[in-house]
Amino acid sequence: MLSPFFTQNEESLGFLSQLAEFMAPETLLSWEFWAILSIVLLVAEVITAGFLVGAFVPGTALATLLAAFGLGMEAQLWGFVGGTLVGLFFLRPIWVKKAQAGGEPSNVDALVGQKATVTEAITVGGIGRVRIRSEEWRAHSETPLDAGALVRVTCVEGNSVTVESAQ
Repeated sequence: MLSPFFTQNEESLGFLSQLAEFMAPETLLSWEFWAILSIVLLVAEVITAGFLVGAFVPGTALATLLAAFGLGMEAQLWGFVGGTLVGLFFLRPIWVKKAQAGGEPSNVDALVGQKATVTEAITVGGIGRVRIRSEEWRAHSETPLDAGALVRVTCVEGNSVTVESAQ
């Protein structure tokens, strides 16, 4: 006699039959499936960064429309692929550019354009020092600059800045 662990009862058959019914192409390629997938991808995009997951949403939205109009599995999959390619190659770069634009420079990028005072004379091809706000930086210049000269930062490279005369 088999133990109760090896017998199949009605509940386990119900779950397996429900799973098999869900995995049927008619269910997976219905407009409801594509709409729910679109919502799940949008929520995932909000949770993550980079507009990578969200780039699949145009594909799922197009597949939703195609399924709603009664088109078959092949048309829905091609719609998903086409919409996703549009999302990845056209929409994602636009969103990434918009997300990065308009920000204020920070850290060392904020130093470019700032005025500074030469604290140690700078010779052509040599290294001197400048005070930017309350910090001292190593500095290079294409023209010789004497101590006390007012300069503007043109570039930051590593731990040194390139300056030019501000007068």
